[in-house]
Amino acid sequence: MLASLPILTACAICVGTYLLFFRRHARRATHSLPPGPRPLPIVGNLFDMPRARVWETFLQWKELYGDVVYLNVLGRHIVFLNSVKATTELLEKRGTLYSDRPQFPLINLAGHQWNFGFMPYGKEWQSLRRTFSSQYNSAVALRSFYDAHRASVSTFLVNVLHEPKEVANHLRLRSAQVMFHVNYGISVTSWDHPLVRNAERVMEVVSIALSPSMWILNPISFLNAIPRWLGGAAVASMVDKWQADVRELRYEAFAQVKESVENGTAKSSFTANLLREPVDEDVVADGDNNVAEKEKDKERLIRDTAAIALGAAYETTFVASEVFLLMMALHPTIQLAAQSEIDSVLGGTHRLPDFSDRERLPCITAVMKECLRFHSPAPTGIPHELAQDDVFEGMWLPKGCMVMGNIWQLLHDPEMYPDPFTFNPGRFIDNEGKLDCTTNDPSRFAFGFGRRGCPGRLFTEDSLWLMTAQFLAAFTISLVDGAPREARFAPGAISRPLPFEHIIKPRSLAAQNLIEHLQDAA
Repeated sequence: MLASLPILTACAICVGTYLLFFRRHARRATHSLPPGPRPLPIVGNLFDMPRARVWETFLQWKELYGDVVYLNVLGRHIVFLNSVKATTELLEKRGTLYSDRPQFPLINLAGHQWNFGFMPYGKEWQSLRRTFSSQYNSAVALRSFYDAHRASVSTFLVNVLHEPKEVANHLRLRSAQVMFHVNYGISVTSWDHPLVRNAERVMEVVSIALSPSMWILNPISFLNAIPRWLGGAAVASMVDKWQADVRELRYEAFAQVKESVENGTAKSSFTANLLREPVDEDVVADGDNNVAEKEKDKERLIRDTAAIALGAAYETTFVASEVFLLMMALHPTIQLAAQSEIDSVLGGTHRLPDFSDRERLPCITAVMKECLRFHSPAPTGIPHELAQDDVFEGMWLPKGCMVMGNIWQLLHDPEMYPDPFTFNPGRFIDNEGKLDCTTNDPSRFAFGFGRRGCPGRLFTEDSLWLMTAQFLAAFTISLVDGAPREARFAPGAISRPLPFEHIIKPRSLAAQNLIEHLQDAA
């Protein structure tokens, strides 16, 4: 009897394997893959993948193949979701299946394995996201950040008054100031500050690494194969620099705050406040009873969460603010209407708008929302990965496929946003002049989908709203004569407006005096 057990076990394994194989292939037999460009032998759709401004190619695929488009690139399954219905059903309602992330080889090579934005779905991801949400999503927490937003915008306005042609660098500084203040209690006074420059270098590499050509083609094998005499040493040096920059982003500011907490001089901040708290048994690693190890694990969670918030919010806020300036320069009538609303509500230029005025300034909120809709900072988003085979509207979606919610397409869907290529904040204002984003809020898509949606969305919207309101109250921006009157954007996973020639002037002498008063009060 005992001698027959291995045979029975082997038979059971064979039967189980057959049933799994049969079930999987029966599903494939009854459901076909989604439509898409015709693949070539071996390489599949390799040559169909766009190299630049990929969102425009994705729009063409939507028109040719429909709401769900399939590609196979070198054996890698990729599915693009081009409708609200498809993204809502799969990435939100079926979030358990669609919340994983594929491997991003260049991201890992650069040293970002610790970043929960790129991390596989699991306990580590949940711990980091929980830590982030605990400090960034409550109404009390959001209100506590108001002073940091005010200070950063005040500095921005003063800098623009004195150096209007350097507005892009002033935006960099503003985005950095609010994040370093909130995360670490650190004051940065120049866009050339080493910590700011480092954050920018890190996010530059992230933008490149997340472009579709990089996460599909996997350049690592090619990079590793380059002989040192043919440039391999230079490649290795470049990778070392990437990793050093990422280590600095993770450790440098955190180390400064930790030291100040220990000597009792730390200012209130995300990092300092959490370091002062006792170890949370629910947040640190499971099954670890060593107090020192739990404290170390807590510090890791705080350190990495703060670094993630810094990198993501810095880049998003900076790019979205650039889009706002471009849209105002291109649309002077809309700019004037928004300024008229501010003047009407505030009754003159004796003060700048503040968060307490938000409900009475629906046009300002609509301008901010329309900027996010017209060109999201991350128009293609970050792909999800399917955890197991699934079926949607008769189409088979294979386990392990990359699933892209096509953010740019959703934000230019004519059914939700009529005349989508026209910049029109009025689409968010109802017949009574009130803000109405109940069915078409672009923030629902611009910040990602489902469990992988950006947990810092409300913080970012607060930051963008105050900058929008106070800039329009103080300045007017216009294009120089002869400048191209079109919105042009650079390619990349993070897509900035291309440089445009502009003029920024105070709206009046009273507005100029108001800004100078901000400088005196600083």
